[in-house]
Amino acid sequence: MSRERIAIDAWASWIGPEGAKQWPAEYLHIFKKYRSPRVIFEGMSVERMLAEMDGAGVDRCVLSAFYHKDLAVVSNEEVAALCRAHPDRFIGSGTVNPIRKPGEVAREVERLTSELGMKVIRLEPYMYGDGVTGLAPNDKHYWPVYLECQKRGVAVAIQVGHTGPLLPSECGRPIYLDEVALAFPELTIIGCHLGQPWHEEMMTLAWKHDNVYVETSARTPKHWPASFVEFARGWGRDKVLWATDYPLLPFERTLAELEALDLGDEIFRKVVRDNTLRALKLEAA
Repeated sequence: MSRERIAIDAWASWIGPEGAKQWPAEYLHIFKKYRSPRVIFEGMSVERMLAEMDGAGVDRCVLSAFYHKDLAVVSNEEVAALCRAHPDRFIGSGTVNPIRKPGEVAREVERLTSELGMKVIRLEPYMYGDGVTGLAPNDKHYWPVYLECQKRGVAVAIQVGHTGPLLPSECGRPIYLDEVALAFPELTIIGCHLGQPWHEEMMTLAWKHDNVYVETSARTPKHWPASFVEFARGWGRDKVLWATDYPLLPFERTLAELEALDLGDEIFRKVVRDNTLRALKLEAA
């Protein structure tokens, strides 16, 4: 269908042919469960991604780097290069390994934001452990990231909820973000992947804290819990950010399912665009 090109996807990735060869074994089974497209395993051209964005009515994507520990599927440098080449279509989201000395972590955040122009720093608590136990986001290892991001006005996007990869989930309990939000009230905190099965925690935190948002990547609107649909429709209408985790989920499918929820034009625009612009301080973009 044809729709106005207003949507901003708060989490998407470009998977190149080389990056597609780098997926660790822990991730492969979830792609099969999602029946994800072959581009996950084969890679794609940037032109194909842009064409799919245009076809679905997606204005821009928050383009994410992705590392498993220090193994790059999509590097920070690749993301920065794509954002420079297509500044009107991509917003940079970089990542850092917090399991390093604090000064090194802080300097890397500074490099990602000041030199590479990243607007978001993404963190994946499940991967910063030993494969059985992860590193909850209230751990002191994250503090240099939060301090630098708060100082620079850059958002932090953190995976919450049960993990798809065969990696630990308990560290994804949204309640850990309560301490972070209290300690860093000027830091924008985005809980990604909705937070299931602890979505009620995530919703309540977003309602409680002005600086906390919920992002829906990897969760199609058709399968959103009923309580979350009501949150998006009512008391959380200013706190929900639409996202796909493309190419895990396609733009067209998730937008069509969101339209089918019949939230109304005003709330639809908030969820697919306005809330993301506000959270990332991009109102003038």
